[in-house]
Amino acid sequence: MNDDELDEMRRRMQDSLIQAKRDQLEEEHGGLQFGEGKMPPEMEMAWLDSVLEFEQKFENAQLTTVRERLGNPEVKPVSEVPLYALEEALDELLTLLATENITVDFMGEWDVLDAYRFITEELLDEEIDDVHIEDMWTHFPATTAVYDVEMWVKDFVWELLVWERADFLQKQGNPPLRDMAGEVITAARLEPVWTMLGELARVVVEPVVTQVEGEEGESTAVVKFLYQDKDEAEAIPQVEAFFRLHPSPYTGWDVIQTSLVDDIVALL
Repeated sequence: MNDDELDEMRRRMQDSLIQAKRDQLEEEHGGLQFGEGKMPPEMEMAWLDSVLEFEQKFENAQLTTVRERLGNPEVKPVSEVPLYALEEALDELLTLLATENITVDFMGEWDVLDAYRFITEELLDEEIDDVHIEDMWTHFPATTAVYDVEMWVKDFVWELLVWERADFLQKQGNPPLRDMAGEVITAARLEPVWTMLGELARVVVEPVVTQVEGEEGESTAVVKFLYQDKDEAEAIPQVEAFFRLHPSPYTGWDVIQTSLVDDIVALL
């Protein structure tokens, strides 16, 4: 048997092993989709092994808390840590979390005091799957109320102006969306605005000032309108709009009042 024939035999054996591994994953865990991969056979086999390990461990995983995962370390409450020592104490906590491949994604403006309080009073008691897989990290998002409000404003503007415009009002909750005079913003008012704007490539929402007091959030933001066929050097139409938000009965925040529609009409 010459070298070419040996290489062809090895290739067929690798293909057979890879397909057997795919069949095993599909049979045991179902719903997994495998396209025609372009990676080298050895790399694909290693990847399939890692997927199988992941699925098997999660299938049998027990729940634990972050605190238990860390070995129930002795952690001082924030009231017992002097202000001058807080930064070092926070760094030690983050390092300890990293030893178990746990990280916190702080979004928004966090100071050391609030970050330490979040970890010690909330994160340590969070439940996670007690799974250990090399190089796999557990990420916990940590957001401020101001960050959340600004993100929901951006989402609202995209839904109103770029995404499924026709379905926008159907997605609005109760109470309905109102303008600054307290009037309900109806489809009849939105249709001319959508027509005037035309088809946008995207919008850019830049918060100017945001405040959150209890269950009410207010944000003023610059909204820029970008078109696919416009030169970026051209002047970009924009407005400065106000948004009032209340907590959603489902998740996040709902915009319940805005000046955006009237601001666009005034601009165009």
